Amino acid sequence: MLPFLALVPPPAVTLNLPADPRPKEPVRLVIDTDRRTLSVYSDRKLYRTFPVAVGKPSTPTPLGSWQIAQKAVWGGAFGTRWMRLSIPYGIYGVHGTNNPGSVGHFASHGCVRMLNRDVEQVYAWVEEGTAVDVVGTPPRRAVAEGSRGSEVSDIQRALLATGDYQGPVSGVFTTELTTAVEKFQQSHGMRVTGVVHRSTYEALGLYPPKRVDPPWLEKASRSPAKDQGPIAPQRHRPVLLATRGAASGAPRRLIPMGRDSSGAPG
Repeated sequence: MLPFLALVPPPAVTLNLPADPRPKEPVRLVIDTDRRTLSVYSDRKLYRTFPVAVGKPSTPTPLGSWQIAQKAVWGGAFGTRWMRLSIPYGIYGVHGTNNPGSVGHFASHGCVRMLNRDVEQVYAWVEEGTAVDVVGTPPRRAVAEGSRGSEVSDIQRALLATGDYQGPVSGVFTTELTTAVEKFQQSHGMRVTGVVHRSTYEALGLYPPKRVDPPWLEKASRSPAKDQGPIAPQRHRPVLLATRGAASGAPRRLIPMGRDSSGAPG
């Protein structure tokens, strides 16, 4: 008869894995829509880079220099954390997701999706007011009165330079901007429509689109390009025409927490 051997479990082993320490101030985020990454800079030095999903060609993530305007804890389709960006013409945010397979792709309605474990880390490192630069190849959809987005801001800046427009750079295509576009088209012998298609983009010097990084980022300490991931410019964006004749500056209904008009999560 074999002697009885008590099966005693081995002592538990605690692995004290070091968590990423909080980066030194000032912290700044860079969202690259070409590479589909979110990078955390600490005192202008690259600290960490995470994969993200950004806007589809028809609903691109707005480029520009923004700030974290709100922090909140959510759930469901928006994952475990929500950070709203200070984009003035819509509700866009950096948030988690219950669809991790979308991360790394052009998949959202304009928001920036992260894996929940990653967004929780970034959420802990930033405060309201943290600077966020969204960079990449500028979108070039066909736009008209009522449109909103990065391309509208680019058109406003270009027409300010030509003297055809005197309004604000708001990213909102108003009646005032329609008049300026029509004036520009007429003076350049183009068909006067008030709609900015490729030919008008070309006349304004905005096509083909050129990627521009903020000056501070050009001078910042960055890891080699192979660690950043290759730049993959977004595929050709479909032509989307906004309804013309909307009241000047009339706001569209804002869908909260990164949802689009269909109610789908951003």
